[in-house]
Amino acid sequence: MARTIPAPLPWWEVLYKYSVFEAADSGWSLIIVSTYFGTFLQTVLKEPGADFGWAVTLAALIIAVISPVLGAAADASGRRQPYLRFFVFGVVLCTGSLAWAATLPAAIALFVLAYICVNGAFTFFSAMTPAVSNARNVSTVISMTVGVGYAGSLVCMLVLSRLAPSDELAGRVFLPMALIYLAFALPAMYLAPDFPSKGHPRMDVVAAYGRIRQTFREARRYRHLFRFLVGDFLYENAVASVITLMGLYSRNVMGFRSAELVVLFGPAIIVAVFSAWFVFGPLVRAIGPKKAVLIDLLIWLLLFAMVLIVRPGVTLELGPLHLENKMLFTAAVAPLAGVGLAGVWCSSRVLLTALTPAEKAGEFWGLYNLSGRTASVLGDATWSLILSLLGERILGYQAAILALAVYVLLGAALIAGLPDVRPSSESFLDR
Repeated sequence: MARTIPAPLPWWEVLYKYSVFEAADSGWSLIIVSTYFGTFLQTVLKEPGADFGWAVTLAALIIAVISPVLGAAADASGRRQPYLRFFVFGVVLCTGSLAWAATLPAAIALFVLAYICVNGAFTFFSAMTPAVSNARNVSTVISMTVGVGYAGSLVCMLVLSRLAPSDELAGRVFLPMALIYLAFALPAMYLAPDFPSKGHPRMDVVAAYGRIRQTFREARRYRHLFRFLVGDFLYENAVASVITLMGLYSRNVMGFRSAELVVLFGPAIIVAVFSAWFVFGPLVRAIGPKKAVLIDLLIWLLLFAMVLIVRPGVTLELGPLHLENKMLFTAAVAPLAGVGLAGVWCSSRVLLTALTPAEKAGEFWGLYNLSGRTASVLGDATWSLILSLLGERILGYQAAILALAVYVLLGAALIAGLPDVRPSSESFLDR
């Protein structure tokens, strides 16, 4: 018998109880990963930028190992919120403590722990999607949530950039970012709809790791889901790397200071918000998530081509206009990155939802995060290794960009072979 589609929550309840958490996640990623931690390492602690890449690689590797275990634990216990709270408080503690990190080992340790907690929290937040949406409104919920996330990151950038007018003051943003993260996360931690509790099952670590093998077998039985996860792994190499690399690239190649990045990232974030709400949300509903993913990957390839063209010393002349490299980067490259980032989250999550039965949501969202985190390991290790070998010069950065473009092409080839599926009632929790 077909399952009935549950009545959707009012959009405003989804907004303030659930979606606002994405502002915490996106804000933390922009402020800590994309902007200030790499600056802190290079300017305050006087360490090479590649150390930042290796720190992200280590953190992502740990997340890749534990993500399926976290998802399996959530499915065993039912509820996601207790796990969400644990990781959120870990983020707040570790991020706030970065303000007092005076040595490289201390800074790396705190960053790695915070990164692990951020991604752990996002695993359980994502696995709550079937509890707050249904087959009719899932693309709207996800696109609204992504847009709220980017709006929140813009607020974080506008507020916190005033605390660090020079690169030497980058450490000032860590404690305020920790508190902002907590404020945005609180509603999802306590107010959002959650899966019903299955009691208090005993946590058997050995059995949990044994379940990973079973989860992979289950995923392979859902062959289209498995193909999606592999394709997502490939193109998220590029996405994850852009998030971590764009701050270093903007500063070391294009000549932006950290205080100027609000001018660079601001328009990109605004474009991302409107792309999530008014472009990819309607696009996914109109043509389906698979085609939307492919369109987004084409945008990424165009973005990489533009990054290779717009480099120091390049001036574009349009009649009386003479656009220098910084202006080109701000006016063309950064907004296109905003479109690409919004598109990948809006379309990929809906495609995963369409391929995943509700009772397997925790497990397969855990695998999805495993795919993304493992991609982050490979992607960040790729550009860190290239910069280590070729040096932090234009040639090294351009070689890294070309490597990311190859990952996107391979991922697109796999996604193109998927059926054109859309979410159904089987993908959602009965309420």
